[in-house]
Amino acid sequence: MRTTIRNGTVLAWQGERHEVLKRGEVVFEGNEITFVGEAYEGAVDEVVDATGRLVIPGLINGHLHVTDTPFTKGYLEDTGSSANTAQAQNFVSLYKILPEVRHATDGDAQVVAAECAFAELARTGSTTVVELGYDYEVGGDGDIVLTERVADVAGKMGLRCYSGPRYRTKHYGYDGDGPVFYRDYDGRGWPRFENCVDFCERFNGRYDDRLRTMLAPGQVDTCDADILEATRQAADRTGLPIQIHAGQSPNEYQRVLSTQGKTTVEYLRDTGLLGSDFIIGHGQCMTADGDMNSMSADEVAALRDSETSICHLPWVKARRGGVINSIQKYQDLGIHQCIGTDTYPFDLFNDMRFGAVVCKIVEASAEAALSEDVFRMATVGGAEALNRPDLGRLAVGCKADIVTVRIDTPKAAPVYDPFKFLVLTASGDDIDRVIVDGRTIVDGGEVLTLDVPDAVRRLNEASERVWARLDL
Repeated sequence: MRTTIRNGTVLAWQGERHEVLKRGEVVFEGNEITFVGEAYEGAVDEVVDATGRLVIPGLINGHLHVTDTPFTKGYLEDTGSSANTAQAQNFVSLYKILPEVRHATDGDAQVVAAECAFAELARTGSTTVVELGYDYEVGGDGDIVLTERVADVAGKMGLRCYSGPRYRTKHYGYDGDGPVFYRDYDGRGWPRFENCVDFCERFNGRYDDRLRTMLAPGQVDTCDADILEATRQAADRTGLPIQIHAGQSPNEYQRVLSTQGKTTVEYLRDTGLLGSDFIIGHGQCMTADGDMNSMSADEVAALRDSETSICHLPWVKARRGGVINSIQKYQDLGIHQCIGTDTYPFDLFNDMRFGAVVCKIVEASAEAALSEDVFRMATVGGAEALNRPDLGRLAVGCKADIVTVRIDTPKAAPVYDPFKFLVLTASGDDIDRVIVDGRTIVDGGEVLTLDVPDAVRRLNEASERVWARLDL
């Protein structure tokens, strides 16, 4: 069936950048875009009237966790370390509260949390999402069946999803007294690695190729060199992309330096991970002081020349008292960047706005992190990180992942610059229609592929079970 979206303001990809077509038209047939321009003269089977709408490519949410973070709402926020220093950043939330919540989360709670999170992602315009699942901390001692259930939820809801079950050789924690502790998994890390690779090979390409998989070694400070080297070998053999958590906290940077005798970038380089198929999730604390200007020329060249991507998560950093220093510096150094939500809210507009504004504050310049550049991170930047030239763009031959955004409201009008509106003013609540792979999964702001009220009811019931297991 051939469908046209007409009468809207279209952000059309013109080879190097998104260009604004004041009154444009997008035509797709099946799951592929066949025309983007001013006016289509051919016959169509369906017309979508986009009057009063921006027509944009589906957003790419490059890093998130859907199974546990709903249960930290109202519990994790506004918590820090009694030390209250930059070096203590993320201590309580990252090393104490999150592991406790994950241990308290049962498998069924994990699945319904995923349902609601995926619904929010769809509702707010993320058409491609990268879900990084947990290992031994959640539901059944690392049972890969839970990863399979969550992947099926994404597939059935109609999203385009990369599923990356995580593995590692150590786990960490913090008991409130002394430093972060690291403990071996007593030989269970390697079996988990093998199970994850097996899952990735079995599930990659399911749901009409909307579901793909990703190798996901846990955090850089919890993975020994041999498992990272094995990850690179598996990626080269299977063609799967890789994402790791790195640059997440000052403690992590110091841990890698003390145990490996190398900086984080040097460790990733020497284990062979850097490459155009490799994503670093977080990327905040990549130097001792968190300032990209402190990175050595060799480290910068290693990231830039390998075409490694950094996936920034601005809101969760700001909420924990941290900043990325900075998106503009990464851009000026020529290092690839994309963006994700990591946690709630799963609204990528929120992270685009925080990413832009925090960068302007850090750089003391209104001209840092320009809106068009930040929007590019959420579209083409994510597509480049995944090596998907068919995503993140409204262009002939690309997948029909299309979002319409209302601009016929007092909040929006008048829209002089669509990029500035999308990054600095809009939110997921402005989304009208979401199309993934040629199928409408959100219409009039309502998710069509899930009984949302029922899922919310079940999530509230699950939260009571989880919270009852915690010392709140």
